This record gives sequence, structure tokens and C-alpha cells, in this order.
Amino acid sequence: MGAKRVAVTLMIAVVSAVGAGAAEFFGILPGATHDPAVPTLEKVLGFGWGEEITDPDQVLKYADALAKAAPAHVRLLEYARSMEGRPLVLLIVGSPASLDRWDDIQARLARLGDARSRAPSQAEELIGDLPAIVWIQCSIHGDEASGGDAGLALAYHLAAGSGPEIETILGGAIVVIDPMENPDGRARFVGSTRQARGPRPDPEPASAEHVQGWPGGRFSHELFDLNRDWFVLTHPESVGRVNAMLRYHPTVVADLHEMGAEEGYFFAPPAEPRHPLLSGEETELLDVLGRANAAAFDARGIRYWTREIFDEFYPGYGESWPALTGAVGMTFEQASSRGLVWALPDQTKLTYVETVQHHLLASFTTCLTTATNRARFVHAWHAYRQAAVNEGLRGSVRAYLLPSGNDEVRSGELAEQLARQGIETFRVTEAKEGFPAGCYVVPLDQPLGRLARALVERGASMGEAFEKEQERRDRKRLPDEVYDITAWSLPLLWATPAKPLQALPRGLALEPVKPGSVPSGSVTGDGKVAFLLPWEGGASAKALASLLHQGVKAAVAGKPFTLQGRKFERGTVVIRRAGNAEDLRDRLMAVARATGANFVGADTGYVESGIDLGSTNVLPLKAPRIAIAWDVPTSAPSAGDLRFALERYIGYPVSVVRTSTLVRADLSHFDVIVLPDSWERAGSYAAVLGEGGVKRLTSWVSEGGVLVAVGGGSAFLTGEKVGLLDSKLEKRLGSEPPAEKKPEPTPAGKRPFDYESAIRPAEEDPPLVPGSILRVNLDTDNVFGAGFPDGAVDVLVYSRRIFTPLKLDKGVNVGVYAGPENLVQSGWMLTASREQLPHKAYMMVQENGRGRVIAFADDPAARGLTRATMLLLANAVFFGPAYQGDEGQ
Repeated sequence: MGAKRVAVTLMIAVVSAVGAGAAEFFGILPGATHDPAVPTLEKVLGFGWGEEITDPDQVLKYADALAKAAPAHVRLLEYARSMEGRPLVLLIVGSPASLDRWDDIQARLARLGDARSRAPSQAEELIGDLPAIVWIQCSIHGDEASGGDAGLALAYHLAAGSGPEIETILGGAIVVIDPMENPDGRARFVGSTRQARGPRPDPEPASAEHVQGWPGGRFSHELFDLNRDWFVLTHPESVGRVNAMLRYHPTVVADLHEMGAEEGYFFAPPAEPRHPLLSGEETELLDVLGRANAAAFDARGIRYWTREIFDEFYPGYGESWPALTGAVGMTFEQASSRGLVWALPDQTKLTYVETVQHHLLASFTTCLTTATNRARFVHAWHAYRQAAVNEGLRGSVRAYLLPSGNDEVRSGELAEQLARQGIETFRVTEAKEGFPAGCYVVPLDQPLGRLARALVERGASMGEAFEKEQERRDRKRLPDEVYDITAWSLPLLWATPAKPLQALPRGLALEPVKPGSVPSGSVTGDGKVAFLLPWEGGASAKALASLLHQGVKAAVAGKPFTLQGRKFERGTVVIRRAGNAEDLRDRLMAVARATGANFVGADTGYVESGIDLGSTNVLPLKAPRIAIAWDVPTSAPSAGDLRFALERYIGYPVSVVRTSTLVRADLSHFDVIVLPDSWERAGSYAAVLGEGGVKRLTSWVSEGGVLVAVGGGSAFLTGEKVGLLDSKLEKRLGSEPPAEKKPEPTPAGKRPFDYESAIRPAEEDPPLVPGSILRVNLDTDNVFGAGFPDGAVDVLVYSRRIFTPLKLDKGVNVGVYAGPENLVQSGWMLTASREQLPHKAYMMVQENGRGRVIAFADDPAARGLTRATMLLLANAVFFGPAYQGDEGQ
């Protein structure tokens, strides 16, 4: 038996033998003596571990009391503030000796983690001296609360307790506990369950204390799933967490979640597929931790399972993003009581106390296992990062180039996004050998080179065997095993080319890109007649939003033109001197600096070709009053995505209006109403609005309103009783209702029985497209497709809805999925989807009286990730109110 196997076997024996007596802490951990000077939860808050669900204020109150009572063992650090202003904190727990040298440990970890900063011989010396950093992060979904209380219990036990297991942990590790990753969602959930509770907790699953109202506590204030936001970084919570991890270098990360009440407990190893860049010793260490947790759970008769459902493929999870920096990342999932007690079908009850106990056991066992194998875990972290550097030095792709020119602002935004997560990115300051000044390079010979590859490369394979298995399952109509989206390439979704390079020229003049450093825009020329804003990307939309909000008068060119030797495409914004303030140029300069947009002065309205600036095809824009439908039946993430895109990314104010209020609200207050995607289980728009509400909405459109719909919102508009969109939802190919015809007589024995046809479901919905990036071809003659000079855009599709294209006499298909040869740009989907989606509608515009409907098949602002298609959303809300009848063509 090898030395590694012996160490693991001994460690499992220790874990499985711990505390089976009355001295156990919280009835689940090995017995220990606790310092009475360090307060328990009950002493500070008035209830014991798991007897109540702590709200955000209580989490902070206890964390503060613990840190003040045990300063030699605990440090309390605030790392961010939530959208609603609540502090997010870390409890750093270690031995007095470790915490005394905390800053030195971080410096030495930084040296160990960057093979370029030291001699190779120094690695083993550093590994022999450094503790492992075990990071326990809790309750990123606000209604999965038990992780947070388990984190507090773990911090107390390690800070106040003494015993052999605690000594082992503190001798080999420093434990960093994030007790509350999503305080805004937690506040919403705790308020919901407490407000519905009677004199005593009700175990009935249907009880209101277990069933949350819209949007539920899972999401952030902005209604985002923060466990998909790790590299998108739309929230201060995510930015702060990433910065903390980059600073403190976790070796092992456990992300504590909850799942259905009947599902037991899940811990690593994860399900397939794993991201192909996650390999090597980390895989073996996941098995070490899994076996240790299994031994601990077996010793207590607690049900668990591994290697199913929860994968490690998408790099935006709380386990996979840290893993791509070198940590051993894991998800822990505990069956949820969604309150204090839940009645199970077998007549037993799951209590909140038990959920906290199980998370505490897995977290403590993870700390003990890591500390017992300290050198091996620290070495694996170092080896992963060193392998990334080596691959960047010797691989076939050694860097990526982000272009300059018209793409400089978008390239700058992408470069800054990479820099925000610690990836070394550089701006070229002097042109050399095909590298113009202003372009960006991302070298891969860096410790986070694999993370850079995961985000910049076109895609990652889930593995041929896995993909074939999904096809087999589909033939039997079994659900697929894909947990989340299969594509996320930032260059594709941000419409920013990334060119792979085999080498960088020597002596290339570079400056590092720093977070927050986005290129400034410009204003060129005097603009004696007007200033022109080319419609080129997010910067243009941000600039227009700022101008309209300031009351600057602007117009949009519905056709292209050439002026002063430069061609300006359809969608160019025209800001005339006449009618605007004397300080117009100064205002534009301030907007250019803030947004990166570029304004071009025009000294005449007489063009060389195309439409003149005074043409009737240059239509005045108004500052639209925008409402977003909120509450049931909308999908909370879709509503949040669309609000984020307009308010946070583009920077334009909106009103969120509860859908039921649209029945009685004065709709004339709004120029644009946005209907997000809908949750089918929450009912339909038709049910919430009722017949009267639908009539009011259709009347508002016919009187000039612009109705923008997404996904389920678009499907609602196709209904017979609504009639605002002359498309229809398709059924799966081969399952359409058969045409009525007389069956032809078949001579006996001439035709074999067709079993496959006989068992095929009738009128079946298409299969899910599991988050693939697909090519959409745009109508370049239509202003609603403006901003994409190549006439195409890559979109993220996570839906099973397929819309038939509009007939020419009904409307315009502004965006249509590409043909089969170009459809899938990244990710995976079933053959059935590849066969049915080509040439179907993605974005449709249909006139209705003086108004119009603009319908998207899927969310153009998904996860705050799809920056390119956010421009299509901007086209809809800013240009929609300017056009009447067929003027958009």
C-alpha cells in the first residue's frame, strides 16, 4: 500500500470513529471542551443552533460577538456590500500562531502560486511551511439557509473548542467562512417564513411558511442567481467574493446549498461532465474528500449520494470558478426543510436542526481531511497553477489578441472583465508587427491561464460519450443530464473577436489593464450642424441613454449615408446643434469619457450618398417611459436580467410594474412595456391579466405603444385571444397533428409494423436547447437590427420554444436562426434541435395600428452575460417609439 493510500486510510479511520457519545458538539461533531468566555449562539441571540433561521442582522451580530470574544482565533473582515447595502463578511479562523502571520502566509502563498516569481527549488520549502486555506461558503441562494447557520456553528466550534480533531485542523489549515453570500435573498426568505409561521412550526409542505411568494429568496436583489455570476460579475457581492479569493488563495472550497426535502445529502465527487481544464491531482483529491465524508456520514447513518446531477462544467459556479484558479472546488447539497420542520412522505420529519447538523458535519470533515493531508492539498494547488503557466509557454495557443479599430471599446470592456478576475491582460501602447496600438493581448503563461482559456476559448466539450448518451436518452424520451448551460464564450456573446496567437513578438510595448480602466471615447470635429453617434455596441447605447436622460434632442437614421468620406450605417444617432443647448459639445465630451462612445462632428447636412441629415428617414427619438412587468407570472431571473440590462448596463431608468397592476394602471404613462419570460408553473399572462387586461394591452399597442416580449411573453402574444403576434409555437418535428386523410389499404404482410412511429408521442414539445450559442442572421434593411455590420449576432438559447417566422404581409423577421451549417457556434444540443431550429424566428416585429410588438424567442439579456444582444434590446426600446407603421423597414 502506497504512502498516500496509507495516509488517506488512516484519516478515514479517524473520521469514522469520531464522537459517538454524549459529549458530541451539537449532536454531530467529536466531543470537545469549549471556552466559556466565547459565547454560543444562544447566549448572543437567545436560541440554539438550528432552533431558528438566522436573519442577516443576526448572522452579523453573532459573527461580530464571536470575533470580539476570541480575537486570537478569529478575524472578521467585510469584503463587500450587497445591492441593498448589507455587509458581506468573512470569518477567518485559525490558531493564534497562524493568524499572527496571516499577512506573511498570503505573501508566501502568492509566491508559491506563481512559478514565474521564484526558483523551482523554493516550491517544496514553501509547501512545507504553509497551511491549507479551507474556504466554506454558505447560502449563495438566500432560501438555502442552513449553510449559513452551519458556518456559524463551525466557526464557534473551531474558535472556542479544544480537542484532538480541532488541534489537527488548526495545526494544518486556516478556515475561511463566508456565512452569508446572499444577504438580500436571505432576508427575503427569512421574512417570508417567519411572517407565515403560527404559534408553532407547521410541518405541512403546503403550508405558507414553506411556500414563498414571487420572487422567492433564492435570488439577489436584482433577481440574479449569484451562483451563475462568478465570472460575469454583475453584482458587488460577486466582485467582492472574487477579489477576496484572489487575495487569500483558497486551497479547498466547499459551497453549501440545499435541494428537495426528500433528497438526502450530496457531496463530491461531482457528476459528469467536468470542465476539461479541471484535471490532474484535483480529481484524486475529490475522491479523498468524498471517501472521508462518506465515512463520517456512514458512522452516523446519514443518507448521502455522489456523482449525480451536480456537475462542474460551467465555470460560473461557486465550485468551478475557484477550481479553475487551482482550488479543489466542491458543492454540498442538503435536503431542505424550507422552514423549521418538513413532513416527509414516510411519516418522518426533517428538521432545520438536522439540516444544519449535516452541513456542519461535511464542513468539519472537509477541514479535518484537508488539514490531515495539508502538504498534498497545497501541492495540488501549486501544481495546477504551474501547469497553467507551462501550457501557456509550450501550448499551441500561447495568447489571445483582442482587436482595436472600431472594436476597441468592446475589446477594452472584455479586457477589463478579464482583469477583474485576476487574469493578466495588457493593452498594446505602440504598434509593432501587426499589433496596432490600442489592441489587447491575454498571455496564457500565467497562473490563471486556464481560467482565461475557459472564458475566452470558443467552447469546451462535454465529452463524446456523454453527448452520445444524451442522444440515446432523447430517443427514449428520458430527460437529459445536462445541469446548466453548455456555452458561455465571452468573445462570442460580447461580439468581440479573440484571435489565438502562437507567439507574441519580443519587445511589444504593453501596459497592464486594471479593473475599471475602460477606454475613453472622443468627440471629433466642431459639429457646426450636428454630431453623429455611430451605432456600434453597448457604448453607443449607454451614450444615447445618457443623452436622452439629460433631455438632449436626438434622432435616428433609418438608412445609411456617407458623409465626409465615412460611411455611417443605419441606426446612427444624429444630434443636431439646432434645438440643443450651447454647451452641446461639452456634454457630448462628458458622455464620451463616461461611456467610451465616439461622436463625429458634421459641418453640413448634405451627404455624399444616402440620406441627408434632414431626411424624413431621420426620425426624432423621445426619452421613452419604460415599464417592465414584475411579479407573477414572470420568470424572476428574466425580469431581473432585463431590468439589469436597461438600468445597470445601459443606464436608463425603468418602472417595474406588477403584472396584475397592468389591468388597472394608466398605460398612457408608458411608451414601452416589456413582458419578460414567464414561469409556466406560476400561471400565464392571460390568466393574470384576464380578458379585460388583455384588451387594455392590445388597445394600448394600437394607439402607439411598443410592446417588447421575451420567451413566454412572446408566446402569450401568439394566443388566439390576444392576436398581437402572427407566429405560432412549433411542436417537435414528427409529432405534429396528422392531416386528416383516408388510410390506404395495405395488403397483409407487405409492410412491417413501424414500432418507432407507433410509440412516438403526439404533439410533443421540442427538446430543450441547453444553453447553446447559436448564430442569428439579421435583416440589415431594418433599423431594429442595427449595430451589427456583419449582419449576424451570436445568441444564448436556453429554451424549448421554437417560433415560426412571420409571413411577409404580417411583419418582419429581424432575426432568424442561421442554416444548419452555421447554426451552432458553441455548446451542444440534440440532433433534433439542430434539425428543427434553422431559419426559425428569433426576433420579430409586427405592427398593430400605430404601435408595434417586438418579440424575442429567448432572453437577449440572459444572466447579464449576453452583452451583444443587449444592443438588440436597446434598439427595441429606443427606436421602437420613433417609428410608426412600416417605417422600421
